[in-house]
Amino acid sequence: MAALTVAGVLATVLQSATPSNAQAPPAPAPTPAATSPTTDPILGNESPRPYRPVERPESELHKKLATRKPGFGDEDKIFKAWSRGEIGVDEYVRNTILKVADPSRLPKKFRSDAKVTHEDGLRLTYALSLVDQASAETQAWVRSLAVRQGESRAAARSASTWVDCATPYVQFVHWFTCKRSFSMNHEFDIYYNIDGFSVNPDTGASMHGPPNVDVAPVNGVPDAIDKIEASIRTAWAQYQSMGYGLSGTKTEIYVGFDYFDNPGLTFPFGDIFGDDGGAVIFLPQDPAEFEDAQGNPFRDEGWYTYLIRHELFHAVQYHYLPNVHFFGNLISVNWWMEATAEWAADVVYQQNDSNGPDWGAYARTLYAFLGNPESAVNSSDGLAGSRQYGAFILAQYLTERTGTVDFVRKTWEVMDNKLPLEAIDQVLAGYGLNLKNEMLGFAVANYRLSGKTASLSAFLGSADGYAHTHASTLWRDNANQDGPNNSSDGRPTRSAEKTMSWGDSTSGSTMIWPGGASYMEFTPTGTGDGRLSVHVDASDDSTVDDDEMELSYLLVTWNNHSSMTPLRWVRTDTNEDEKTHEITIKVSAGETATLIAVRTDLRAESLRTPNDIAYGQSVNWTASMATEAAAGPDPALNTMWDGYANNAGCADWSGGDAAQAVKLPSGKRAWFFSDTFLGDPSKRPTGSETSYIRNSIVMQNGSALRTITGGSTCRETDTSTDFWSRYAKTPVGEGGQFWTGDSKVISGNEVIKFYYEGVGDENTRGAYARFPLSDLETKTTLTVNPTSLQECSPRPPAPVIWGSSLLSHDGYTYIYGWEASGASAEKSLYLARTDGPDYDLVDQSRWRYYAGVGSDGSAQWTASCAQAKPLQPKAEVDFSVVRVNGLFWLVRHTPASEAPGKIVAMPARSPWGFGSEQVDLYTPPETKTNPQYSSVYGARVQPDLLSDTTKIVISYTVSTSAVNLSCWTRGYSFPDNQYPRFVDVPASKFVALTLP
Repeated sequence: MAALTVAGVLATVLQSATPSNAQAPPAPAPTPAATSPTTDPILGNESPRPYRPVERPESELHKKLATRKPGFGDEDKIFKAWSRGEIGVDEYVRNTILKVADPSRLPKKFRSDAKVTHEDGLRLTYALSLVDQASAETQAWVRSLAVRQGESRAAARSASTWVDCATPYVQFVHWFTCKRSFSMNHEFDIYYNIDGFSVNPDTGASMHGPPNVDVAPVNGVPDAIDKIEASIRTAWAQYQSMGYGLSGTKTEIYVGFDYFDNPGLTFPFGDIFGDDGGAVIFLPQDPAEFEDAQGNPFRDEGWYTYLIRHELFHAVQYHYLPNVHFFGNLISVNWWMEATAEWAADVVYQQNDSNGPDWGAYARTLYAFLGNPESAVNSSDGLAGSRQYGAFILAQYLTERTGTVDFVRKTWEVMDNKLPLEAIDQVLAGYGLNLKNEMLGFAVANYRLSGKTASLSAFLGSADGYAHTHASTLWRDNANQDGPNNSSDGRPTRSAEKTMSWGDSTSGSTMIWPGGASYMEFTPTGTGDGRLSVHVDASDDSTVDDDEMELSYLLVTWNNHSSMTPLRWVRTDTNEDEKTHEITIKVSAGETATLIAVRTDLRAESLRTPNDIAYGQSVNWTASMATEAAAGPDPALNTMWDGYANNAGCADWSGGDAAQAVKLPSGKRAWFFSDTFLGDPSKRPTGSETSYIRNSIVMQNGSALRTITGGSTCRETDTSTDFWSRYAKTPVGEGGQFWTGDSKVISGNEVIKFYYEGVGDENTRGAYARFPLSDLETKTTLTVNPTSLQECSPRPPAPVIWGSSLLSHDGYTYIYGWEASGASAEKSLYLARTDGPDYDLVDQSRWRYYAGVGSDGSAQWTASCAQAKPLQPKAEVDFSVVRVNGLFWLVRHTPASEAPGKIVAMPARSPWGFGSEQVDLYTPPETKTNPQYSSVYGARVQPDLLSDTTKIVISYTVSTSAVNLSCWTRGYSFPDNQYPRFVDVPASKFVALTLP
């Protein structure tokens, strides 16, 4: 016999095919839906993704766990006694082995009535790893436990029809009267007894085993053993075809261990007892015997087929786990072992006998996973629990995403120095996928339990459903136990289910663990259309490190709970800087809206206490449902500006274009305008009684407005001075032509405002100005000289004019610009960003310029403006980029050649990723064909104007191309020319069903 060493000992968990708290398999599953012979039952029509191995070093977490001393729970009396020095290594080894092999021989102080659990297997493996430290006597005793032959029973065999029962064998102090052997590039020995035939050679007592039935086929072997052998052959052929191996040269299966309701156990200690080094599988005396909850016996013959397929894959897994450091954190490995063993058993059925006995057993505990969806994805409900078995659905989801059953094998191939989530993440990276991103799609697919839809899947960048044919049948039947008599209602358990009338509001909270998901359903009771707005707040970081916590929210409307067809959806994500969000979506009577909240941050080490509050993230939410009007004019804002203009004094604003507002810390608002009329609008037609300046500022304090100019106002009719001195001065860049870009409050004491000088051709130049807040809040006259920005011409001679729109996101300020490339109204757009402090916003040495995307799809940034690349869309010089419903939106007018003046929004996942998709927001009623020859332009989003966060305010300018007989232009013929118009657009309009 080989030396008793731990070399090759796979020090992991004792595996159990049936949770010990599950007394019986489920009732027979319904007949599976028929599948097309050309469709793969596991992968559907998915094509395999190309795979390029990604190498990653051992994580610091794994190194830490590798040094952790084992701990087997407070109920392990033997280990605790050894740890305290009350017993030596010999007693520890012997008693640990007896606890599994023959607990009746244990000293009373170490006995327990507890059922066999995974800890027992780990205890046993750990004890065997210490045999070298034991005495020679104990080592000899351990050797005696190895399988050995008893006295030949050839005479008995000749009188019996049982062909495998000539010689008895003893293993682990158990007698087995029959042995069946066969080979398939690997040796398999099945040791068993036969009910009514087998007798203990030592005591003469009858031994229990599978029924003494030999009917189909009649071959001198019990039908139960035939079924087990046939299932091994089918499973091993399948596993070999998938590239798996087994350790050693032989795997031994013992049908006859029933202590403490053994449900089926696989041990990785074949090399301890012999030279073959293979795994050992313990099955109950008769795997088909069960008791129901009331203690009534019944049989499930299909268990002969299913159980060994599950256990054999555990033997396969041990082939890839050569280290002992998993003692440190057993459950971190165990959940993936059970998940993939169930997955593998299903693969065997689907590829070989999809209607075979107990074909649906693999999904029997899905309720434990989907019934607690908020739990960490790699958590368990105890090593003897059920949740980890239901996690097969993650293995199936990622198999479909990679398009190959190789995915699972590859995770085991890199598991030698990693925990499962680390291995999964590494393998997915090789397929070009990101595990965190897949978690949102996984949560959506689990809610739908249906086939994939192309549109929502494309939006998510992952799959929103399953190709597996059982998803909408068997899986729905096992999804939870929320229905009557613990039946399933066909989808995961929801943390909230609210039926709401228009005008209702409701609130609640949920807690989510790493990789978990929470589902909140909202259904309108009224008729017609409306909108659902949900405010989510994850700012409570009392339990979770907010630098690590990541949440994604998806709000979806569905047609019904049967077909689960998604109709509309919006997404937003929480990070360190953004913990609260407002999400709005259209919803109609007869539909249901679901908020799906997912923790996309993952914790490789499984929680030792399921749903440990220390790792849960609380999410508070408030939902309101209301009828909603279409986008339309904002009466209050339009009335305020119309009234101010119509009653303007000689120094007051009475019209201006390119409106752009910024809210000051005091609550007041500074409105910046480009070309501006001053004075009574009715006096404009004379051409000499009012002033016209190139820019202006109007301060708003509630409903009160105050105009800031460059001075020299109210002198238009003063003939005592020269002609040009009679007219008002421009506050910014007097004598030039500085028109407005965007602005930002900096450091709480000033506003930086971008301008551009010129008419949009190659002679145009960018600039900025600084406004102390005290000047804006107190003065009516300012003289500000703008500072020119550095020249920037990626495509000379046309310069880029920076600052048309500013966006703060994820620690950066994004600065959008346009290329001054001639008379065309449509300009190419460029993007820069800075991560410097706000006071350095205009320090262009800190700017980095967007230079396109790399081969991996990530944005490239350069310090050289000359290397900048344009964004895909074009726009007028006035536009806005904002973030609504979790997406970035470029708000602009459509070109005149398409739809004059229509305001649209173009979505993107990132501040630079705009494509060609656009959403119509509003079509202004003013057109070029009306009597005033009106034109509309200058669409900009005006943030923070309304207390109602479900609406977005957009302004635009109404001007005219009309002239009078004297060719007097610029709107002097029409007193209301160059007025801003304000439109309220429902946030629910900002929904993109596809994204670039």
